[in-house]
Formats: sequence, C-alpha cells, structure tokens
Amino acid sequence: MEKKIQLTFALFAFLVLACSTTTVVAKEKKQKLKKAEDLYIVDCLLPAKVRKLGKMTYLGPKRPIKTTASDCSIRGGDYVAYDRADYRTALNVWLAQAKEGDAEAQNYVGEIFEKGLGTEPDYQAAVTWYQKAADQGLDRAMINLGYLYEKGLGVEKDVVVALNLYRKASGLESDSLVLDSQAKEELAVVEKQLNKQIKAANVQLKFLNAQLSELEQNKVTLEKTGDQTAELEEAVQEIAALQDLYNKAQLEKKELSERLSGVDLAYRSVQESPLLSPEGMQDIDERIYEDVNFGRYFALIIGNQDYQYLDDLRSPLRDAQNIKQVLENKYGFSTLVIPNADEKIILNTLNDLNEQLTENDNLLVYYAGHGNIAESNESSRERGYWLPVDAKLESISHWINNAVISDHLDRLKARSVLVVADSCYAGQLGAEASSFLFGSGSKPSKKSLETGLSRRSRIVISSGGEKPVLDGTNEDNSVFAKSLVEVLESNDQILRDSVVFSHLAVNVKKRNEMIRVASVPEMKPIRSAGHEGGVFYFVPKK
Repeated sequence: MEKKIQLTFALFAFLVLACSTTTVVAKEKKQKLKKAEDLYIVDCLLPAKVRKLGKMTYLGPKRPIKTTASDCSIRGGDYVAYDRADYRTALNVWLAQAKEGDAEAQNYVGEIFEKGLGTEPDYQAAVTWYQKAADQGLDRAMINLGYLYEKGLGVEKDVVVALNLYRKASGLESDSLVLDSQAKEELAVVEKQLNKQIKAANVQLKFLNAQLSELEQNKVTLEKTGDQTAELEEAVQEIAALQDLYNKAQLEKKELSERLSGVDLAYRSVQESPLLSPEGMQDIDERIYEDVNFGRYFALIIGNQDYQYLDDLRSPLRDAQNIKQVLENKYGFSTLVIPNADEKIILNTLNDLNEQLTENDNLLVYYAGHGNIAESNESSRERGYWLPVDAKLESISHWINNAVISDHLDRLKARSVLVVADSCYAGQLGAEASSFLFGSGSKPSKKSLETGLSRRSRIVISSGGEKPVLDGTNEDNSVFAKSLVEVLESNDQILRDSVVFSHLAVNVKKRNEMIRVASVPEMKPIRSAGHEGGVFYFVPKK
C-alpha cells in the first residue's frame, strides 16, 4: 500500500513555491517516509544556547517548543514520547517559562490543566493561567478564557464576560460579533436577571435614601437644640454608615447597568445580523478588496474509500475530485489530492506542510473517509479519530487521534486553516459547540476584511457534528460534499467561512429531510490548534 500511494513531496513543495493552480495526485516516490510515531507533536525542551557577554560565556535557559518527536531528537532536545506523556511531563517543559511571565507559555500551561492529560481537567487552574496570558494581550488565551466563562468551567458562568473576551480577541467592533440562537437565548436570560437585580437595587436605593433624609433631619434638630449628647454622635455615625451603604448600592447598580448595556448591544447584533440565514450572502464591492492581501491558497484533499480492513465507502474519491475542481477552477487554489491515504502518508504530508507554508498562506484540509470515537484510557472523555485506509476496527494503533491533527494544525505557520471533514464524528475535532460564532455581522468593509486576516483562524466545518453520517452512492456524491460544491460553485463574491457554513447547512438540511436523515453540519473553532478569532475567506478568481 505504501508503494502504491506514496506522495511526491518535492513536487508539492515546488507547487507551494510557484503558487500555481495545479493538481498533484499521489504518486510513487523514493524518499523514505518517517514513522508515524516520529511525527507526533511533543513538548520539547531544547538545549540551552551558549551566550557571550564580553569575554564571559554562559548558558542561557533551555527553550520549550512544540515540535515533532523527530525534530526534537534531531535538535538534541528532551521530550517524553507522545503515548507516555501526561500533565506532569508537559508542565516540566512549560511551567518555568510561564512563571517568568511568558504569555505563550502561560497559555500552554492553561491548556495543559484544561485538557487534563492523564488526569481529570483542573479548570480553576486553567482559568488562572489563561487570565495571566490574557492580561498580556494574548488573543489565544482570551479565546480560551472566554470559552470557560461561556461554559461555566472553573469560574461562574458569565456569557457577557465571554462575549467581551471573544470580541477583544477577534478585534471586532462592539456591535459586530455574530451569535447563534443559543447565545441569543442565554443573553435573554441574563438580561432578565439583570433587569430584576436593577429593579431590586432601585428599591434598596430608595429605602436608603429615605433613611438618610430622616437621619439628616434628626441631626439638624439635635444641632438646633444645642444638644451635644451621645445621641447626636450616634446620629452622625449612623449617617456615615448609611451613606457608605448608599454609595455601594449606587456602584452596584452602575455595574449592573453596564452589564445590561453589553447584553442589549449583543442582543441587537443578533437581531440585525443576516449572516446566519440564506439571505446573508452579501456583495462585497471589488473596490473594497482590490488592495487587500488575502495571501496564497492551498488545499490538502484526502479521499479514503478503499479500506484494507474496514468496509469500503462509495463516494470519497468522487467527492475529493469535485472539491478539487471547484477550489481550483473557481477560487484559484493549488491542490494536493491524496487518494486512499494510510496513517503514515497523512502525518508525513501534514509535517511537510509546516516547512512549506508561510504566515500569509491559507490552507483548506478536506477529509472524506471513515471516522470513529473511542474512550480515552486517561479519562472518561471520548475522543474522535480519522481512520486511514490501514485502520483496523479492533485496534486503534493506526487511527489518527483528533488531538494529533489539531497539534499539527497549531504548528503550521499558515494564517488561516479551515478543516472540512465529511466523516462520522468529525465534529470531535473542534471544541464543544460555542454559542458564539466568530465573525463580523457588520457590512463588509476593507477594515473588517483586514481585521479577519490579522488573526490566526483554525476552524472545522463537519458533516454531522459528533454523530454518524450517510455515505454517498456508487453514482452520486455524499449529501455534504454535493451541498458544499453547490455553495462554492454558485458564488461570485468573497465569502467568509461562517457564510459558507450557513448556506451549506441549509442545503444539507433540505436534502436530509428528503431522505429522512437527521445529521446536521457543525462549525466550531479548533481552540487546541490556536484559533484567535480570525476568518477564512473564499476569494473567487477575477
């Protein structure tokens, strides 16, 4: 199988450098592929560099990085093998630098505590470290912290705080964040609670004000009579104490009113935003983006259909070709197509992309094939997997854990990465569904485009969330792939990822209703891959 589907990596490297609209299909190659276990991303502690100060030389601190086991070994670093690593070994790499104030290290420590890594998650510790990194302006930490506030993990649930963190991380204006219906419902509940609290605060203020007036009057009466007894002193103390309570009550009401104002603003954004409806495809004047640098576009397309040990599928190869054609012909992508890829091929390809893509590049990863879930040995949480063509049902040894995929996506230099996964349980790659859909609901402008491009984007659009999905037929494509191709083919404007998703979801829903299938596509941020609120744009060729 390896000889049958080996990739021409050198040819794809040339493709990336040339940035031509080219199709590269898997071919035999002489270069030896690295073992899968050598391509897992590990927490690596690189040797200290020798530094010189005048005539004196000394060793600097060891440097923590995330890289492949093979790269760490080549560079003389220390690491624990992926399948033996846990939160203790990970903390040994990152904690010292985090304590020294490095924001990126602080965020990684937060992620270690949130994931658990061999034990149950410690969300309170995660909140502490995310907050330290967020206070230094790290967008990724703001996204992570906002998620914990949104879900009430390790901190009291507060959707308004979450909303503000998402806005700040995404660089969006206060009224331009797009929300889904669940967020709207949650904000409505918060609004009701805040209105109730403000009403109670007004009653308390009225009562305190009446008491203050009465005490002030008593004080005036005592002063007029010239009575300087203990009764007057007591009145003065009571007035001071009551005034303090009154001031605190006013401050509390002010804070409640500010929170309510934030909720009202978010609620209006939901009401006015057209992006989550089929009518949301907005025209963007060519003059707006003619001088915006969207960067280069590449696609890695994997179609796994003919399995060695599992039941074959019927449409992934056809789906892959159709996706390739629309991306090339309509949007000018350079594409690499891998038919029937095994574990080693997939991981070697992802690893090579790290060396070939730059910070101005955009990558779409399309996967069609078997997927599955399994409970982790480390905790009770289930994990999702892509199943390469050499996967076996009774053993997960060749299954590719979603954590491995997200680790590679995190390592990539590419500015924007969109994973489109048409497989069972594909939604496991992203975080638990967030009520807040990153993106702008305001009218497209040069500023909004540049804002979306200024931050890292790591998004997954999956065919069925965390449930099984239906394969296509021998003559037809899958419902998901056909719907996606139709959305991209019928468009002639710049599309945000969220707009593509909204149209795709409508198309899939209509087709599934006809055949009575309940799978619903999902769009999620891949927080573990370093999503920072950026946007993946589809830009048609001129």
